[in-house]
Amino acid sequence: MKKHRFIGSCASDKFCIKGIDVFKYKWIMIGDVVIVIDPDTKQPLSFSAYKIEVNGTTLSFVAGKLYSGKWGFFDYEN
Repeated sequence: MKKHRFIGSCASDKFCIKGIDVFKYKWIMIGDVVIVIDPDTKQPLSFSAYKIEVNGTTLSFVAGKLYSGKWGFFDYEN
């Protein structure tokens, strides 16, 4: 099983990856579902992989709701 590095979490609709607020863009599902580990509970979760297009560049990430109810973000490299 591939490990996806935890990037961070947020309780609101504002979160930056590589300086880009991902909530300002439309998330496009890549079609891949991965298993990640909740950083607090250490329990597995199934999250979808997404991408956003920003100025001709594609930013890919894995996101979903953690057990705490916060958004959790993980790196994604296909």
